Amino acid sequence: MKYLHIVGARPQYMKLSPLVQEFERQQLDFDVVHTGQHYDESMSSDFFTELEMKPPKFQFDNNNKPYSEMISDMITDISSILNDYTDVIVYGDTITTLAGALSSTFNGKRLHHVEAGVRSKNLEMPEEKIRRLVDEASNYLYCLTDKDRDNLSHVGGKVFVVGDLMYENFLLHDIKKTDKSDYVFVTIHREENTRREELTSIVNQLNELSRTREIIFPIHPRTRSCIDRYGLSLDFKPLEAISYNEVLSFIKRCDFVISDSGGVPKEAYWLGKKSVVVLEGLVYPILEEEKCSVRADYNNILESIKKLEELPKIENYNLFGDGKTSKKIVEIMNG
Repeated sequence: MKYLHIVGARPQYMKLSPLVQEFERQQLDFDVVHTGQHYDESMSSDFFTELEMKPPKFQFDNNNKPYSEMISDMITDISSILNDYTDVIVYGDTITTLAGALSSTFNGKRLHHVEAGVRSKNLEMPEEKIRRLVDEASNYLYCLTDKDRDNLSHVGGKVFVVGDLMYENFLLHDIKKTDKSDYVFVTIHREENTRREELTSIVNQLNELSRTREIIFPIHPRTRSCIDRYGLSLDFKPLEAISYNEVLSFIKRCDFVISDSGGVPKEAYWLGKKSVVVLEGLVYPILEEEKCSVRADYNNILESIKKLEELPKIENYNLFGDGKTSKKIVEIMNG
């Protein structure tokens, strides 16, 4: 058997890293393709270096395209290299994930979906539609939690609860301390939060918050572009894109997190920090259910911070497994 790992966005690099290391330990035959969904040096190449992974064998360029064109081109790119592989591994819920799944299906390859079964139950989110489509197409589905498995009772593939590769990757990092304290760590980047109305409201609220709290805001290229396009201004200075280790360092010392990311609220949880998640539907509902996160709309972030302060201290750090996910996945593949 020969495996092809398909990635294209920051969270997927975090998931790829420990699994690739386990593939290498077990001497499995594999290659990696980067679709180019995100191809900013600070968001792609630098992450591979930081995570101690060799560069992908295949590198395509699909950044800054309309979604319909992006997914069409990705399918063409991926399909052009699939002949040499028996199995395809996709991660999460991005356009890259869907393109990999469709390419695998059209070319008769076994499809493995890492992080299967996650549901926000909000079909307005493109990610929710992608998760459902990819889960239906997959032969092997690897879930973070028992609740995710329960969402997959209808699918035809084989379902396993293995935990979270991002948690395993997190445990491998020696997190350095920052000399800052008493600040809020913020990330905003999703399409629904960078439209004019939504982003204007978010920026206004962050500016108000900045009058009483220091804000650490590594700004995503999309967010920077939209702020400039809409003529908005921040009353505080954002950071340019930062490394994964720097993200963890800032989260470790922050008071709390405001984010629309899937990964950052999980990283905050593992570091004992609570988060306001600015999304209509949470990427990982278990964080809200277990009182580690509060969901906010784009126009009520400040009110949600008050709710966050009422949550109990985080004490259970095992919502996403035991940090041995890569071994479990490889054992299943070798079985």
